[in-house]
Amino acid sequence: MLPEIAESVPVFVAGGIGRGEAIAGYLDMGAAGVQLGTRFVCATESIAHPNFKKAFIRASARDAVASVQIAPRLPVIPVRALKNAGGELFTAKQREVAQSLDEGSVAMAEAQLQIEHYWAGALRRAVIDGDVEHGSVMAGQSVGMVTKEEPIADIIASLMAEAATALDKRAA
Repeated sequence: MLPEIAESVPVFVAGGIGRGEAIAGYLDMGAAGVQLGTRFVCATESIAHPNFKKAFIRASARDAVASVQIAPRLPVIPVRALKNAGGELFTAKQREVAQSLDEGSVAMAEAQLQIEHYWAGALRRAVIDGDVEHGSVMAGQSVGMVTKEEPIADIIASLMAEAATALDKRAA
């Protein structure tokens, strides 16, 4: 699908990209560029709390799981994050609110507000405050490729070298 769409509009690919080979592959398919997030969290220039960075360094790709939406009527936007107590408590809160809705003890607007208020600030709690047990530790599947804290320039140089090697192999 990417090659067909990229013929008419610029397409940037995002999600799960952590190595230069993937970048080269998407560029080969016609992407105008790619967006990476997870690989840059542990950059020395990143303002992320040391606990947040440590969580990334310890994690594997399987630790990044999609959040659960218990009831489609509740305003939960699925994200991928490292599994922790905060995610489990949020799932329990959704069940509680959905049950209250079913019992008629809470109106839809109030139920939606309860969900939004419960998880509001969760990313900040993890990234800025360092509460990686109860905050939202959003991380993509490439989290397993994050093995140390390093300068952004080194991360980019590594990605570019991997992409160049992959493109050279394809050209040969």
